[in-house]
Amino acid sequence: MAEAGSFHVPRFGVRERVKAFLNAELVNILAAILFLLLVIFLLYPILAVLIKSIKDPEGLTLSYYVKFFTKGYYFRSLTNTLLLGLINTVVCLITAFCLAYLTTRGPLLLRKPLKLVAMMPLIAPPYLFAISLIILFGHNGIMTKAFGIKWSLYGFTGVVIAQTLAFIPLAYLMIENTLRSLNPNLEESAYDLGASEIRIIRTITIPLLAPGILKAGLLVFVMTIAEFGNAAILGGRTPFLAPDTYTMIIGEADFEMGSVLSVILIIPCIIIFFLHNYMLTGKKFTTIGGKPVASEPRKMTPLVKIPFILISGTVGMAIVVSFGMVLLASFTRILGVNNELVLTHILNFDSNLAIYNSIKVSLIAAFIGAMVGTLLAYVIVRGKFFGRSFIEMISLSGFALPGTVIGIGYLLAFNAPPLKLTGGIMILALNSVFRFLAVGVEAGISKLHQINIEIEEASADLGANFMATFYKIVLPLMFPAFIAGFIYTFMTTLVSLSAVVFLVSPGFELAAVRIFDRAVYGEIGNASATTMKLVVIVIFCMVILNYITKKTGFDVSQKKGSVAV
Repeated sequence: MAEAGSFHVPRFGVRERVKAFLNAELVNILAAILFLLLVIFLLYPILAVLIKSIKDPEGLTLSYYVKFFTKGYYFRSLTNTLLLGLINTVVCLITAFCLAYLTTRGPLLLRKPLKLVAMMPLIAPPYLFAISLIILFGHNGIMTKAFGIKWSLYGFTGVVIAQTLAFIPLAYLMIENTLRSLNPNLEESAYDLGASEIRIIRTITIPLLAPGILKAGLLVFVMTIAEFGNAAILGGRTPFLAPDTYTMIIGEADFEMGSVLSVILIIPCIIIFFLHNYMLTGKKFTTIGGKPVASEPRKMTPLVKIPFILISGTVGMAIVVSFGMVLLASFTRILGVNNELVLTHILNFDSNLAIYNSIKVSLIAAFIGAMVGTLLAYVIVRGKFFGRSFIEMISLSGFALPGTVIGIGYLLAFNAPPLKLTGGIMILALNSVFRFLAVGVEAGISKLHQINIEIEEASADLGANFMATFYKIVLPLMFPAFIAGFIYTFMTTLVSLSAVVFLVSPGFELAAVRIFDRAVYGEIGNASATTMKLVVIVIFCMVILNYITKKTGFDVSQKKGSVAV
């Protein structure tokens, strides 16, 4: 009996020690697992692109880079891409500042309508504007035939216009948020001292907006040079890096040069990122104190009001007309050529099947992304291990990198054993998960900062283990952040094109890819109808997100603005 007793005690002790170890170290274990996932599904694909660009059958080589920098076509492609990013950034910042100034300082009558119009492109895929421009200014476009316009839409100018309309809301959100947070007494004091409104804007408002403007510029620049749809549809024979990368991979199966173009596409993004951080390092822009401030709305001077309204009104009208044209084309056989009203585009079986496939992929990506984002946020905020900042930086990097690069990376990394994913639905979902993971992570971090750690400590003092505390206390409190990450990932996956266009398999078409194909082949009615159906789904998602925001008081939109930086 004594032997039997001595036999059972050690087993019990080992089990207890294992439970105690897991309870104490589960956060670190979870962090290690999540870091491994980031390495496999984010760092490894990017590394695969880099390796492919410097490797040939004989070993390591720089010959592909030599070819890139010595061939005139590639140099034009790089020049056009950088020039496109620069022009778009400047135009978007100027327009966004005018819109933001009017919606925060302008006439009360204009504030809500202008804000609504400025936000409209957020509910649509970026390539909606390429489709609308074709309807208006294509070879058989409405405006082209009505006024005998000789200007060709296809080329650099057409891409600039489409990209500008698509990315104005991103700049507007950041500038408007920063402008709203400025202490109005600073401007009021300068106004009382006799400074003109133009001088106040030049010497006070714009300098204090530097963080928002720089962040908006970075985001717009990165998104512009990486956006695939508008440049591919409207570029014509004008070379751009993102469409040229697609041609190299899909058209010519030249993975080496496609990888080189991808690496070149990453470099400006990295340079802009570090330039942004350098310009803000050591500078203070604090204008919000602990005391409440109030100011009465003052009339804008005509020298500011008239040009601001003209710029904002022109852009707002262009956005509204673009949506209207795509909506009309959805119910017209060939808008501008044969204006017969039809339902064939809306009821098209193939487009509806593509939307169903997109919804299925988006739901999988949204659930996995929200779950991983929530867990990552927890280990980053509550963990005490070395390297938390590095894990956060990696989790945010997918959002800052061009989708084209990540799409090619997945194609190279997961096209062979031991982890062969190409040809299936999971590669599409996982690609979106780690591309848009940043919003879920930042939403979770934002929410955790609102949750006092003493709640978890009290649970542990009452005898609850880590899993019980996390499941019964932390997760319910973080549920709004989980839902925000879920809906955002769902929406962005639904309309994303630049990455998935490399990964779709024959027989499994996604809505974004179908819109792109139909637009390229001139089937504008079908492309418009599919686009509008996506817009309706995105509006529904945003209504749900807005409802959750009002019910819970948790707003992820502020973190969205900072994520991509």
